Amino acid sequence: PNPRPPAGARACASGAARRAVGRAMKAGAAASRARGLWFRYDLRLDDNPALQAACTGAASVLPIFVFDPSRFNVPALAGARKSSARRARFLLESVACLRTQLEAKGSGLAVGVGRPEEVVPKLCGGFEALYLQQSVCKEENTEEIRVTKRLADCKLSRVWGGTLYLPEECGQSPDNTPTMFTSWKNKAEGRGTIRKPLEAPKKLPELPPLAEEHAGALKCLPTLQELGYSEDEARAAGEDDPRGVLAFEGGEQAALRRLKKWMFDDDKLKEYFEIRNGMLGDGYSSKLSPWLALGCISPRRIWQECQRYEAERVKNKSTYWLVFELEWRDFYVYLARTFGDKIFIPGGITGDKTPWRKSPETLQKWKEGRTGDQLVDANMRELAATGFMSNRGRQNVASYLIFDLGVDWRFGAAHFEEHLLDHDPCSNWGNWVAAAGLTGQRVNKFNTKKQLSDYDPQREYVRWWLQGGSGPRAPAAAGGGGAMEVDDDEEARKQRARAERFGGAEGGKDGGKGGYSGSGRVWAAGGSGGGGKGGRGKNGDPDSEQKRGRWRKVQDATVGA
Repeated sequence: PNPRPPAGARACASGAARRAVGRAMKAGAAASRARGLWFRYDLRLDDNPALQAACTGAASVLPIFVFDPSRFNVPALAGARKSSARRARFLLESVACLRTQLEAKGSGLAVGVGRPEEVVPKLCGGFEALYLQQSVCKEENTEEIRVTKRLADCKLSRVWGGTLYLPEECGQSPDNTPTMFTSWKNKAEGRGTIRKPLEAPKKLPELPPLAEEHAGALKCLPTLQELGYSEDEARAAGEDDPRGVLAFEGGEQAALRRLKKWMFDDDKLKEYFEIRNGMLGDGYSSKLSPWLALGCISPRRIWQECQRYEAERVKNKSTYWLVFELEWRDFYVYLARTFGDKIFIPGGITGDKTPWRKSPETLQKWKEGRTGDQLVDANMRELAATGFMSNRGRQNVASYLIFDLGVDWRFGAAHFEEHLLDHDPCSNWGNWVAAAGLTGQRVNKFNTKKQLSDYDPQREYVRWWLQGGSGPRAPAAAGGGGAMEVDDDEEARKQRARAERFGGAEGGKDGGKGGYSGSGRVWAAGGSGGGGKGGRGKNGDPDSEQKRGRWRKVQDATVGA
């Protein structure tokens, strides 16, 4: 028989066990008082209501972010994917910036890769509450429901954020949004209130104790390959096309730098109304829409900076127009809140039953910029190469796909979702369904030939993208200005560093797994470009005649400035 251990040894073992149990009980008690903060499309500390709510009265808070592989390199609609690698890179940069910001405030960011309903409960199991920004679209709402079912006793607290107007302060019922923007805007401006932005906390609550198997989440950040992209695509996404209007860098710090540069340093806001229809260079619009889409900057912060600009420099139509575009962005959020899935279905809000063409060859030529229409092709090639397109371009390429080619509008929306850095479901799909005439508003068919003559009379833009011709060169970084004058070695170093951090470097780790013109509607609100006034014209388009049943109100809009 085994000899009995000495009494002292038994006492020592018993004491160690009691201490281990005591530590576990303390950790459990700490977890029961801890809170989680689930970041999704609010990747900032400034003016973040969900962050403020989570931190108020909290002993400890665990910020988390989840990369769901089903949101990246997977098939979507009509040959599109959920996200290009370039758009995913912008998200990775934004999350990395958020983590740095949180760590500087005494906190951190736990990152997981997988289905949210699997990752979130593992990280926040036993917490008293999980806070997040409230969403309005089905994918995000379904995500929340699935997570809630797995959270057990942890309460899910949704906090509204990301709009100029709060639902109870938008001057009308947030759940009965009119389909006419002007009606919504007049009530919002006349009866609504825009609150001042919340300042970022000076210090954040400490992190709760994490189980040993989850501690690595505080350092985890996947590569593009780990999100499902090939080595070649990841490498290409790490490089910025020098023809682009900006080398967009994700994150709150880059967003605030861009706001300061465009509005104050370059003093562009005072002439914004006159220059907003440009297509070349970084100055014709604020270009804040990619950061707005991920919540790296708050629309209320932009609004307040506009207020400061008006007080310190000048107040005119241009200063109003930037806020006007932010109101367009709000409008589409509340439209999605009111009509739900109707902004995603073929018949839209009106429920039209007219069938669409489904020509893969025609759609593919449009995607690749091979339609033969110079303005359309140049814009589509810019989108593919950079993840950005001017508001003027978006209006024209969408009109061309819908009215000239007769292709299902949803196929265009899905392509934009894949490639646009500034994609958000409300603005993108809301604008496309409106462009297709499926919200009950007036429909504008753009005459792309006249648009080319009006907005690119010297053909600088189309040469820039179709022939590599002359045109203003883009700045190399979001915070830079003027023509591109970057030291080659320094730029190469930045590109290598970016590729090594987010995937795509040689020898890198293999992964598993804004609006249309009519009343000045803007596609990517927040300064991606402006609209113009709708006009009448005629170009004898046969497809418009064939679809007169769907578009009884169709007008061939020549759209002057």
